[in-house]
Amino acid sequence: MRSLLITLSGIIILGSCSGSKQEAVEQKKPSVANEITINPEQLKVLSLKYGGLEKTKMSSVLDIQGRIDLPPQNIISVNFPLGGYLKSTKLIPGMHVQKGEVIAVVEDQSIVQLQQDYLHAKAKSSLALLEFERQKTLYNANAGTSKNYQQAEAELKMQQVLVKGLSEKLKLIGIDPASLNETNISGQVQLKSTINGYVSKVNVNTGKYVQPTETLFELIDPDDIHVALTIFEKDLNNIHKGDEVKIHFLDDPTKNYLAEVILVNRGVDENRTALAHCHFKTQPKEMLPGMFVEGQVAVSNKEVLALPDEALVRSGDNQYVFVKKDDHTFEMKTVTAGVSKNRKTEIVSGLDGVADGSIVLNNAFKLLGILKNSMQ
Repeated sequence: MRSLLITLSGIIILGSCSGSKQEAVEQKKPSVANEITINPEQLKVLSLKYGGLEKTKMSSVLDIQGRIDLPPQNIISVNFPLGGYLKSTKLIPGMHVQKGEVIAVVEDQSIVQLQQDYLHAKAKSSLALLEFERQKTLYNANAGTSKNYQQAEAELKMQQVLVKGLSEKLKLIGIDPASLNETNISGQVQLKSTINGYVSKVNVNTGKYVQPTETLFELIDPDDIHVALTIFEKDLNNIHKGDEVKIHFLDDPTKNYLAEVILVNRGVDENRTALAHCHFKTQPKEMLPGMFVEGQVAVSNKEVLALPDEALVRSGDNQYVFVKKDDHTFEMKTVTAGVSKNRKTEIVSGLDGVADGSIVLNNAFKLLGILKNSMQ
């Protein structure tokens, strides 16, 4: 009888221990914060569906940053090839100039010397021509020697080359050789604007000597001023010539200007970006090269990888998707979501390496609730 009581007591104790262990398993908190274990009854109620990312086409708006830009041919550097002293100028940065307008006056004795050299060479060329004609006449009449004739011809050609060279030098500094004579030699030259535009830089002051290679002023021709937008490599296929872009300046984001994509550079730089050049349909006022802008491009029929909206859940600042690890265990993964349309949402990143068919396609919100309760 005593042995029977001992046996029964042992069974009761073992049963109690077994029940305690089972209860501990059921109430055990997940060892990983982003994982949950679902019992069969919960799975039956949830009726979870599984699948993978689906390719679909969506329309979206692409946000792009850029700056006001100019092609090199629209930035004019003004210099004086001969070198000299800046006698006067009225230019200041931002000032508008007209084509043909005098923007500065340069003076130097080398300007006078060049004009003297040209007129002297021109006079000698005239004499050489007369001597050549005289020797040619004598040679044709068998009254002169071929040597004298050839020397006269060579001298004429050398003087003509010298005149032509000096003539081109005069043109470079803005003096018309055809109108130059001994009565209008001057030590000053007027520098004139070659464009209708405005001044972006003034690098000299009155009285300074400027070298032939030195840039005095920089002028901007605004006729081809445009927007250069920075496009990331992944978005290049979504930007095309002719696309309409809404542009706004950083100082006034409420005012948009319409522009059109005229060229997309397909060469990707070390930052994995390329440039899209756009022309304004109506050019904004007070616009300067280098100003930063932001733009928006409507992207039509962009092919993306998407999931049903029910597969995503937001918590805090992040969005999540649940992935099945085994029959009862699910992992919550952080994803980057894109545009949403027709109850589907683009998944930009976060699901690389996930097995096809393991993504939970519905009731993500309920799964998040179960996960939060299990962690309390």
